[in-house]
Amino acid sequence: MTKPKIIVVGLGWACVAFLATIDTDKYRIEVHSPDSTFVYTPLLAQSIKNRKEITLHGSDIHSDVVFKNDEVVDIDFQTREVRLRGAENSSYDFLVLSHGSATNTFGIPGIEENCYFLKNAEHAETLREKLQALPSNAHIAVIGCGLTGSEVIGTLIDYRKFHIHAIDALPRPIAMFDERLSAYALRVWKECHVRTHMNCSVSSLDATGIHLNNKEKIAYDIAIWCGGIKKSPLTDKILTTLKLENGKGLPVDAYLNVKNTKNVYAMGDCAVSGCPPTAQVAFQQGRYLAHQFNSGLDKKRPFHHENVGQIAYVGAGKGVCQLHYFSGGGRLVYYINKVIHVYNGVTWKQKYKLW
Repeated sequence: MTKPKIIVVGLGWACVAFLATIDTDKYRIEVHSPDSTFVYTPLLAQSIKNRKEITLHGSDIHSDVVFKNDEVVDIDFQTREVRLRGAENSSYDFLVLSHGSATNTFGIPGIEENCYFLKNAEHAETLREKLQALPSNAHIAVIGCGLTGSEVIGTLIDYRKFHIHAIDALPRPIAMFDERLSAYALRVWKECHVRTHMNCSVSSLDATGIHLNNKEKIAYDIAIWCGGIKKSPLTDKILTTLKLENGKGLPVDAYLNVKNTKNVYAMGDCAVSGCPPTAQVAFQQGRYLAHQFNSGLDKKRPFHHENVGQIAYVGAGKGVCQLHYFSGGGRLVYYINKVIHVYNGVTWKQKYKLW
């Protein structure tokens, strides 16, 4: 008897957790992604200074899975086919959407043309080359001081040669953390001479400077945009096809079924499930959905996100963390963070390299 075929779209944290858990004795798995490698995103920011082994080829993750390096551009939910940009269409019995999100520039003039972004290993490599070539005292602006932006600032501090500007429309950085941890990060940045511009939104950006809503203009040599995410073009196309309206992504029920579909699921940043769009949530969703498939897709246990906390590097060998068993900032957190990265490595090979 032929095993049912599951097509997974995207190769991020949700997909990796799904592949680590799914029973390939019961299902044929096919992964479609424009990039055939998984990126260990928690180390992207640190990779802009020191090159790290943050990518894994699909075959290193699961040898019994078929990986196809192509882009899904549309889906026919009636015939159960994914339409590909550079190959023949592929049919499925079950479809799992985990294609992530796109960078949100909020329509601010000049961002696309003048900023660097940090979404993948190629972005990190380009930034590293540019930063290493810059002279001392160059001005680097980081726009958006959430988790990624704050870690970028921390890594730039470790270069010990730049004038760094931290810009955010919110009143404090890493706003998902407790206020005292945000204050700790600001103290570290002040000690390291980072110029902070909180409660300041960017109105436009051109080759001569960054224009803020308070009329201030910041000169820069490199600007790095860490401002947020939005729906991808594939998500928009799916929403139109399914006659769904949602400003954030694909609406799913408690079992990650995409509304108005049969045998179609979504997880990670492309799904709207009431959970924050983090790697932690995506990983838990991938593992949950694989368990659901392994157990015959019973409807007894809805998805529940367990928040295990947050941790971030803020520079000068210091970090902040907000975990169940510990909350604080300092050098100890920096070492805890390193151990967590090794623990979270996808394969033993990657764990060894991270160590």
